[in-house]
Formats: sequence, structure tokens, C-alpha cells
Amino acid sequence: MELSALKIESDDNGVLMSWHADNRALRLKFSGDSAIKLPAAADAAFTSCLMPAMLLDETLSVDSTFTLSRDLIKNLTKFQQIFSGWFDDLQSVNLDITEQSLHDSLFKPDGNAVFYSGGVDASYSFFELQDDIDYLIFCLGLDIQLHEKERSDKALESARKFAEHYGKRLIVMETNFREAFPELSAKRCQIVLLIGYSLALGLRCLFVPASHDVLELEPFITHPMTDPLLTNGVTEVVHHGMVSRVKKTIAIARSEQALAFLRVCNASDQFNCGKCEKCLRTMATLAAIGGSSPALPALTDFKQLREAKIWTPGKYHMWHDIYLCAKQNNAQRLAEAVNKLCRRYEWKQLLKLLKVQSLKLLNDMIQR
Repeated sequence: MELSALKIESDDNGVLMSWHADNRALRLKFSGDSAIKLPAAADAAFTSCLMPAMLLDETLSVDSTFTLSRDLIKNLTKFQQIFSGWFDDLQSVNLDITEQSLHDSLFKPDGNAVFYSGGVDASYSFFELQDDIDYLIFCLGLDIQLHEKERSDKALESARKFAEHYGKRLIVMETNFREAFPELSAKRCQIVLLIGYSLALGLRCLFVPASHDVLELEPFITHPMTDPLLTNGVTEVVHHGMVSRVKKTIAIARSEQALAFLRVCNASDQFNCGKCEKCLRTMATLAAIGGSSPALPALTDFKQLREAKIWTPGKYHMWHDIYLCAKQNNAQRLAEAVNKLCRRYEWKQLLKLLKVQSLKLLNDMIQR
């Protein structure tokens, strides 16, 4: 995969980065702040194409329009070693970069930013870091697709109101990644893409809201071991907020603004569908602490939780935390409903273990 024809164009609507990945035309637009500059555009374009190259098992190279940070190439090599070891569908690929394409980054970084989607993780990180944050970064084209006009307009307006309320500047990124790589999962690449895109801004520090707490850590697309490696040596990338989702929800429930603009759903074209596992998990947490959000339906019928599916240890840990929280707050009926959900997962795991051990025992007997 050769990256070529990197170009930056500015107008009254923002700054547009464009480049090619072989015959795929990629575009990334930045808007929302009149002072946007992209001193590390090449680093951003290159980093954002790393996951596609790893998924497609293609060497990554650049033409003469790209000048890359020497530190970035070193860090991405380490990043690949970890990710390809964690995930079978990712291959560690050759970064075919000549010495002429490398440089030591000399620009002075400016400003601190945190990703903001309206979700629990992002809202928690913002409130924890509020005094140190200059920018909120909001992205369209990944979890919210560009053609989802109503949903994107509502989410963007919510982000603008939130940023304005707290006196922060909002930077909006729009990417055509899903159009350029229709065969790849945007969710699979999302965090790496977001971090990579944000490198273009030349920030001092970029905070990445954590998805899991320290007890839930497992190989995942965002992780305290790997997020900090997605750096060009100028922008520090910090994996932030490794506390339980219940604790995060309790913290953000103190803010009417956070609850009003809460957006957790990626399962449908609605702002929040109120039916997917993530919506139900958030609704159950709010019910456990006696809270509510105008952006989500209240969980009044606990039979709804039967539709939730737990498929990873991390998700199980989150639901078990909700069970403990409901029990502590004397929400007995909710605790019972969540406990049934957790028990279903525990039984499935036990049956899987028994199956594996039985097959192993049978194989040993045959070998004798």
C-alpha cells in the first residue's frame, strides 16, 4: 500500500487533508476552530493507514510528498509487535520508509485535547481533566456515518453545545474512511484512526478515554500498552480513566449537560436506540444509582435485560459491577435481573470449559 499525493487545502470551512492509498482516495476534513493548523499531517495520514495495511497484510510505503517522524516509525514498529501478537487477523507489516522520508519533528506542540463522543468514557475523562483541556475532538464518518444526516446533525449539535457550555473549543473531524475501505470494519480500526488523525494537529497531549478499568484489561483496540505508542514523539498520547463504568456513570450523573447529551449507541442509525447491549447497560446503571437521562429511555421493565448478550469477560465485569451497585442501593428487582444475565454468561463459560477439558481428556485416552 503506497501512500501518495498528500495535499493540504484551507478555506473558510476548515482545512482538508487528502492523499491516496494506492488507488483509494482518502479525505480528512478539520473544522470548528479558525486556528487549526496541521503541522504533522504526514504522520497522521501514515498512522491512520497502519491498521488497514495490517488487516490487508500489505507493505506500507510513501512517496516524496510524505516526510515522517523518525520516532513515529520506531513506535509503530513496537505497536505492530503487540497488536499482531494479540489478534490473529492482524499481520505485522513492513514499513518501507527510506531515510530521505524521515525527519526529527521540530515544531512546537500546542494545546491539550480529549476525544468527545457524548459517551460515558469521554464525558468522564473530560470532567476529570477539565482544567487541562483546550480542545474537544469530535469525529464523523466512523461510528456515525456521513450519510446519516439526522443522527450526525444531532450528535454534532450536542457536542457543540457541550463544548460551548464549558468554554472549550470543539474540533470536528470528518473522514471518508468507510467509503475508501468498505471491506474493513471501521469499529476494528476506530481508536487507531482517531489517534492517528489527531496527530496532524500538533497537540502537546492527547487524552484517549479508556474503555475498561484495570480489572477488565484484555487485548483490545484501545489499551494502556498500545495507545501511547501511537505517537510521533511530539504529541504525548495518554490512555486515561481506567475506572469502572459504574463509577464513571456516577461521576457524570452530577452534570445535567452530560446527561442531556449522553450518546452511547452505535447499533443503529438512532441517537440512542434503547435496545442494544450498550444502551441497556447504561440504562441499567442509571437505574441502579437512581439517575436518568433525557437522551435515553428509563429502564422500567427489567425483562428488557433478557435481550442483552454478554460475550466477553470485560462485558461480564461491567454487568457484574451493575449487579453489585444495584444490590448496594437496595434496587433488589434490578439486582436480580442483572444477576440472571451474569449467571447465563457464567454457565456458558463453564460449559465451554467442560467441553474443552472433555475433548482434551478424550484425545489423551486415544493417544494412549
